[in-house]
Amino acid sequence: MKFSLSKLPVLAALLLATACTVPLQNPLSTAERKPMQQQGLSAVDNPAISRGAIAPNTPTVKVALLVPLSGDSVAVGNAMMDAALMALNDSYLTVPSGHIRSQVILIPKDTGASTLETELAAQTAIEQGAQFIIGPLFSQSVRGVAGRAQPHNVNVLSFSNNKAVAGSGAYVFGFLPEQQVERIAEHAYLNKLDRVAVLAPNDVFGQKVKELLSQNYAKKGGTIAPAELYAPSPVNIEAAVSRLVNAYNNTPEERRFQAIFIADGGYQMKRIMDAFRKHKFDLSKVKLLGTGLWDDPEIAAMPELNGAWFPSSPPEAYKTFENHFMAVYGYKPVRLASLAYDAVTLVANLTMAGVGEGVNTAALVDPRGYNGPANGLYRLNMDGTSERKLAILEITPQGFKVIEPAAIAFNNPTTPLHPIPNP
Repeated sequence: MKFSLSKLPVLAALLLATACTVPLQNPLSTAERKPMQQQGLSAVDNPAISRGAIAPNTPTVKVALLVPLSGDSVAVGNAMMDAALMALNDSYLTVPSGHIRSQVILIPKDTGASTLETELAAQTAIEQGAQFIIGPLFSQSVRGVAGRAQPHNVNVLSFSNNKAVAGSGAYVFGFLPEQQVERIAEHAYLNKLDRVAVLAPNDVFGQKVKELLSQNYAKKGGTIAPAELYAPSPVNIEAAVSRLVNAYNNTPEERRFQAIFIADGGYQMKRIMDAFRKHKFDLSKVKLLGTGLWDDPEIAAMPELNGAWFPSSPPEAYKTFENHFMAVYGYKPVRLASLAYDAVTLVANLTMAGVGEGVNTAALVDPRGYNGPANGLYRLNMDGTSERKLAILEITPQGFKVIEPAAIAFNNPTTPLHPIPNP
């Protein structure tokens, strides 16, 4: 399906021609995107629209979107920008036209190939009037962007999942590994899996997961052992799996680990499964546990993972977003695009009823939280971290099955501020 502007009839995102400093590449061609860059889209000339129409002279709120629009990650960046545009359209369509007090102008910026380029992109957006920044995608650029934004009292909602870069006006909006590990550890222990082995890459993420799992289980009186870390190569993965299998076979039955937590995903999972097959280990003897990296159709297709558990955002919400995105743009979004959709929805909802005051810190850190239409309930904290309510999913031959739903509210009697809209 080719992209058509008619798919977004009341898009409230006016892309400033002067702000679009980079070419917009596939999956949509430059020719297809050009009207959006040079003309902008608005519903002010259509009096028949009762929702989403923006009156003339409506005050604007300029929001920078920092994503990779060139280089190796261009496909991710383009999908995130498409999701951002769709979020604005959907958000304004849910509001009666007479209630709209401001409109968002999205300023897309290419983050380039270095942290300095990302910082300069943020600086340029601020000079062009950006009052809020969504992005960047990569953790190593967040502090630099926040350093440019903070003197101007501009908050940053990054897509990072690294708590270490939170603070000083920057929020991390990605799926934090700490929360994923805590969620699956709680579920596993309550289901009497009190002895768990770990198989993880020997990198920052793998080491963090191992440490977090050990801490969570130590508090409960459980055991994390053995823990095998590996370098990302077939030989090293096979060696780690071999040690794990030997540990299982050489331990008395009453002390053997009952589950294996695998802190990896994607193509490495195939290598891991190949190694277990090579060593003739029957994975049905143990419960396999993982992280949100397993929220991937290719993972569901691996027969060895049938019955495995992992934490993720509510799949119904994401599926709705994915289907809507495909209907509008004609291609399947990358998973990260959903974060852009929720982030822009938040900003749109906070600003459309006011005139620029809605993106201040007090509104962002409302303890009741927000219900992201693509990923469910979350809230931002004063220290720049975020919290998400995650479901526990089981892998089945038919796909992912929710075996423990995500909570519908944080630990207070109030309900989330913004229910999930129905695109």
